[in-house]
Amino acid sequence: MNSFSRVTTALVLASSVLTGSVAVVAQSTKSTEANQTSNTSQTDPKKTQTSAPTQAPATQAPTTQARSTKPLATNEDPSMIGKRNINGGLIIPKLAGSTEKEVRQGREAAAEVDRQAKFIEDPMITEYVNRVGQNIVLHSDAKVPFTIKVIDSDEVNAFALPGGFFYVNKGLLLAADNEAELAGVMAHEIAHVAARHAVENQAKASLLEYAALGASIFLGVFPE
Repeated sequence: MNSFSRVTTALVLASSVLTGSVAVVAQSTKSTEANQTSNTSQTDPKKTQTSAPTQAPATQAPTTQARSTKPLATNEDPSMIGKRNINGGLIIPKLAGSTEKEVRQGREAAAEVDRQAKFIEDPMITEYVNRVGQNIVLHSDAKVPFTIKVIDSDEVNAFALPGGFFYVNKGLLLAADNEAELAGVMAHEIAHVAARHAVENQAKASLLEYAALGASIFLGVFPE
């Protein structure tokens, strides 16, 4: 009986050992197959995704503008300011007369303004406005000296008469936010004098009168 028990126990142990060995072998086989499958998926070009190389953005070559070697015209060259003969064409000298005549006409008109206008007498204001204006005149093409006065008027305005007689309203000083705005308006009026626009308009008006008179004589039509 004891001999039979020992044989049975030996068979059970052998069966357990054999079952464990089979399980270990099976697990080892599955692990090997999994590793092979993983290695195959890593090395298989069909299963490996390849990303296309990123193409660097094309850089645009900087464009350089060719500088003109043509010299600036006299009226376009800043270094020629003050040396140019602005509006010195055929109409002005023939019909408007000389600069002396222009100054004389401006002085007569300025005398009328002086009789009717009320002026600011504060020296700080008048000296400031005169300094700004004379600095512009110094860097302009004006051929005549300027006399600058400040009118006691709230109207935002400034005007210049032929021959350099220049008037600035108090309203313009109050409306300007800074000196640059005041200087911009003053430079505009000074440019009118430098270009002799007042006498140019008179010359054009005279030409129109002459043309109308000639047409009347030619057509035989005269105003009653």
